[in-house]
Amino acid sequence: MVKRIALIILGVVLLGGILVALWWVNERERDADVPKEAFIPYNSAVVVNVNSNAKLSPKIEKAFEKEIAAYKSGLAHRVVDTLLKQRLVDSASCVLAFRVEGKQAVRGLYVLSRSGMFARGEVNNLLSKMFSTGEIQERKYDNRYLYSVRRGKESVCYAVIGGMVLVSDSELYVEDAVKQLNDKSEGKKDDAPRYANVNRYFSAGAGLNVFLNTTCFTDVLPLLLQKDFISKQTDVSKWFQWGALDGDVSADGISFNGFMHCDGLRASYPAVLKGQTPKTSRLDGVLPVDAKSVSFLTLSDVKLYLDALDTYRYGAGKAERVRKRKQEFARLFGEKSEVEWQNLLKGEWGKGVLAYDASRKKDDGVIVVHVKAGSLAKELLDRMLKSYAAKTGVGDGSLKCTFQLDKDKTVGYFKMPVPDFAGVMWGYMFDDIATNYVLVEDNYVVFASSERAIQSFAKDYMRRLSVRDQEWYKKLRVKLSAKFNWMYLSEMTSMLPYYENITKGVLHALLERNKENMEVFSSLALQWVCEGSMFYHTLFLSTEEVEQKQAQVMWQTKLDSKLTMKPAIVTNHNTRERELFVQDESNTIYLINDVGRILWKLPIEGKINSEIYQVDMFKNGKLQYLFSTPTHLYLIDRNGNYLPRYPLAFKFPCERGISIADYENNKNYRIFAPGADHNIYLYELSGNFVKGWDTPKSDNDIVSKIYHFRVEGKDYIVFADRYRLYILDRRGKERVKISTLLNLPMNTMLYLTKQGGNSRIAFPDANGEILLVDLRGNLQRVKGEKMTGGGWLNVEDVNSDGRDEFVYTSGNTLRVYDGQGKLLTERQWDNAALGYPYTYRFSARDARIGLLDERGERLFLLDMKDMSKGFPIRGNSPFSIAFFDQGNASGFYLFAGSDGNHIIKYRVQR
Repeated sequence: MVKRIALIILGVVLLGGILVALWWVNERERDADVPKEAFIPYNSAVVVNVNSNAKLSPKIEKAFEKEIAAYKSGLAHRVVDTLLKQRLVDSASCVLAFRVEGKQAVRGLYVLSRSGMFARGEVNNLLSKMFSTGEIQERKYDNRYLYSVRRGKESVCYAVIGGMVLVSDSELYVEDAVKQLNDKSEGKKDDAPRYANVNRYFSAGAGLNVFLNTTCFTDVLPLLLQKDFISKQTDVSKWFQWGALDGDVSADGISFNGFMHCDGLRASYPAVLKGQTPKTSRLDGVLPVDAKSVSFLTLSDVKLYLDALDTYRYGAGKAERVRKRKQEFARLFGEKSEVEWQNLLKGEWGKGVLAYDASRKKDDGVIVVHVKAGSLAKELLDRMLKSYAAKTGVGDGSLKCTFQLDKDKTVGYFKMPVPDFAGVMWGYMFDDIATNYVLVEDNYVVFASSERAIQSFAKDYMRRLSVRDQEWYKKLRVKLSAKFNWMYLSEMTSMLPYYENITKGVLHALLERNKENMEVFSSLALQWVCEGSMFYHTLFLSTEEVEQKQAQVMWQTKLDSKLTMKPAIVTNHNTRERELFVQDESNTIYLINDVGRILWKLPIEGKINSEIYQVDMFKNGKLQYLFSTPTHLYLIDRNGNYLPRYPLAFKFPCERGISIADYENNKNYRIFAPGADHNIYLYELSGNFVKGWDTPKSDNDIVSKIYHFRVEGKDYIVFADRYRLYILDRRGKERVKISTLLNLPMNTMLYLTKQGGNSRIAFPDANGEILLVDLRGNLQRVKGEKMTGGGWLNVEDVNSDGRDEFVYTSGNTLRVYDGQGKLLTERQWDNAALGYPYTYRFSARDARIGLLDERGERLFLLDMKDMSKGFPIRGNSPFSIAFFDQGNASGFYLFAGSDGNHIIKYRVQR
């Protein structure tokens, strides 16, 4: 009986213990299933959900290691870091919220998921060990326990509630989190969205999820950015209501993508873009190449935009000022000028900043407006300025300006008497570029803040250069959507003084402290795409390295496609100036003057396979251009016009290209054309065959051009086929018999050289030997050390010792041999694919070798020992070098293809 009673009592005790334990667990864990967002106070300005895959790139970590270390030394972060290291909180994700307290204090709140059912006590125990008992103060707030710690000037407050740990540098922030949790209506006091109900806009795979609340713009942004950094007429803090963005850090940079909402805001400037269908823009192919930042506006409905702009101005209280300015414009320029401009607009604007004056806080740049008819726009401007001159009493001639683009072309433009024309007419994003000058080119109206800017535009437009050709722009543009409503891109290093001026508070101080470290970011992009009442927003900070332009590049001109030949330097017979004759991959030929302006271009049939010869057909001092393709002989005058009978079709294809000879220097030119039928045809410049020519024939396919050498008063016509060398006289009869069978590669080049005091013809064979044939038919073989077949051979006195050397390239290696085949110098470049070794003579004692690395798109210029100063440079074609005698501009200049479709002029430093 006693035993039974004892068992009953024990059972009751055990049952009671179990019930107490269950009650305790339930009481302690009653908030364990409450999500993080329930703890985030509704007045938080910025909320960031940091996922475990969010990591800074090593490049950014290294650049900002001092800033990162300073942040990690903060008391709140050390508390969180300790909890993470001890695995008392979940490292998969944490929420960090920010808001403004007081006037300018930005406070943060960490919301972390704790690990394990009984982690509450462990968290308190761990933090008790981290701080001395006297430092920790416990108090009860709204039926929850809060703990406060102060160490020096820093303080931290933390609480363990249900499944969450809250840590903040503000007790008030933790109190608000607890209060919101207990009072479910606290976060629903207005209709503004909360972090809890914008989750559908986030990507689970992103490193960061960022929620921007209304207070971010009204409270936080004014502490970080100057209120009127876009324009004095717009307040950036009133642009958006809320935003939901995904953030990621990659090896290329930092990106934020997501939606921004501005519906219902009366003074939201971006709202003027509502209802506009995103479009592509072509204006990046027009803005100047040296622009440091560019922005674009594209509209599908211009009238809708202008009406929305007026609505915004009324809502923002700016309408009266605009009304007065438009009345003034109407009085000065004519009543209908505004309507006429609206009718001309195509809905596309571009802005390029060429320079930023930090001391004056002024941009120097251009605004480009795409119009439907440039001629009508020019007439409208002319009428406007004549009206202005009549109303103000100034001479209309004083508003017209010109500048000399080059000796052949003058550019006309106007002075614009109102500096705010674009901003008043089309919106405040144009306010920072003063409209002091205006130019019309094709269907583009170009407003500029300075004559320097408008002349820069005209020069680049003439050369078909634009910001689209800049490396930083190309790398940045591919990160963004092809279609958009508004877009801004900038080169960070150049625009850093601007960003310093538009920032304030802690953000300004951060930039000031880290001017050099900011170079880790090469460029910045911001893009808006309108989607209903929201904007899809992209922000990208690029850390990709951008190769800077060489300091000695004088100009660049863009062709339709890639250059395919060594630029031919030709003479302008009118001015005696040097010009360039080139061809691109689309078989278009160009004549380009010395400032890079394309004088004309002409498509032809086939690729040029000869030199560009300047001839004087009429013997009157006027020069024409003679050259060939495999199928035709061309003769073109300086204006790009064909001469009679040209282009002349060959009887048989001329694969090796033409050569010419003027035996007596009397302009009776002879044109040699080796035909695919093995015959050597000889033409006069008129296009007729030369009478008396014997029309020699080779045994096999011809592998070389036809060469004319004159030695001791005798003429030698020399060429080679696969197995023989032929030496003829003027009439085409064999002058020297070569009986030795050879083994020659395609495109064999023949050189007249002196070796051992005798004139010889030098050329390589397919086996890697150098063959020397004298003018009596004797053959000598020279085996160069390490010389193999399949390379390129040139013969030139490159060490200025009075004797020719053999210059040979094969693969990634350059070698120079003396006349006996002894190796004098050898250079190699990793992963290079070297082309023909051209030689350039700068003086009697200064000859250098020029090479194209086709694989790496690099140009080398070197002597027997060293690389020339400033080399290698970028380039994708063989180059030409010429001396220009132009006073202060005298010197040697290099011309080559570069950066895709461009041709560059580069000053060679000696």
